[in-house]
Amino acid sequence: MENQIFLRACMKQKVERTPIWIMRQAGRYLPEYREIRKKFSFHEMMHTPSLMSDVTLLPFERFDLDAAIMFSDILVIPESLGMSFTLVPGVGPVFNEKIQSRSDIEKLSLNIEYFKNIYDGINTVRKNLSKSVSLIGFSGTAWTIACYMLEGKPSKDYSKIRLLMHNDYESFSLLMDKITDSISKYVNGQIDSGVDAIQFFDSNSLFISQDDFEKYSLPYVKDIVTTVNNRGVPSIYFARSISSILSYLLEINCSVVGVDWSINLETVRNTLSDKVSLQGNLDPSVLLCSNEVIEQKTKEVLKSYGRGYGHIFNLGHGITPGVNPESVQKVIQTVKNFSPQFK
Repeated sequence: MENQIFLRACMKQKVERTPIWIMRQAGRYLPEYREIRKKFSFHEMMHTPSLMSDVTLLPFERFDLDAAIMFSDILVIPESLGMSFTLVPGVGPVFNEKIQSRSDIEKLSLNIEYFKNIYDGINTVRKNLSKSVSLIGFSGTAWTIACYMLEGKPSKDYSKIRLLMHNDYESFSLLMDKITDSISKYVNGQIDSGVDAIQFFDSNSLFISQDDFEKYSLPYVKDIVTTVNNRGVPSIYFARSISSILSYLLEINCSVVGVDWSINLETVRNTLSDKVSLQGNLDPSVLLCSNEVIEQKTKEVLKSYGRGYGHIFNLGHGITPGVNPESVQKVIQTVKNFSPQFK
């Protein structure tokens, strides 16, 4: 696995071109995914090892990508703690139970066996994936997962978590400790099962102020990143509205910072003194444009990072369902043809 171009880029080692993978690359924009989804529920797909493997590998039937990311969901953590959810059309995940009191938090208990099918799925993917392709496991962060657990469903502002952290810090910290412990055990199991790197999604980081991030989220992010670093595999931290927490990113000590589409890669690289690798950050909406625009904007991202190693090309958020797969192919071709001149 040492010669995988994705892993070399994670460690800022020499590469011949910029590696590429795409968040949600095994998703609804693929007709093949939609056909599988017609036959199986999301939970069946998420907990059946053979289906997890099939879906994870779908993009490789079309594209020459440098990394696969396991098909799963960040909400496996609350489910492992005893909180189940249902996907409601037009709404998203809705929990069948909500946290409404400290006693609800105290009742949360990790069922480690819950992860077994996921680990089996990882084993299956690794056996069927080319040795030159890296396999990425993932989890949400404690903050992002707690937002969902407290609201019980998607929210416009996730105010309940901020209310809890200001009004009842002891209960807040108990919840965050339980989630963090579960995440650490979960990602250790993923690494044991064969993933080559772990990405942490902090999708709800835009619902916490810069000052509050330092006190109420950063310590827990550092804990889970340290768990991965101690295993000797690359850690990737992806947050939305990353510009508001730039000053804390080196403190997190991740191998790779995933950059959302709202900020220039050159700015992030300079701010972080070129000490970590960067991943990103094409605006997903570009994939709905013409081939000419796709090529132009893809080249602009590569130019924004500039010369040198340590760049992994990706979108600045997940790919959207309306994208034509041919547009993805255009991005991949452009990266592979244009990026060698920057090495």
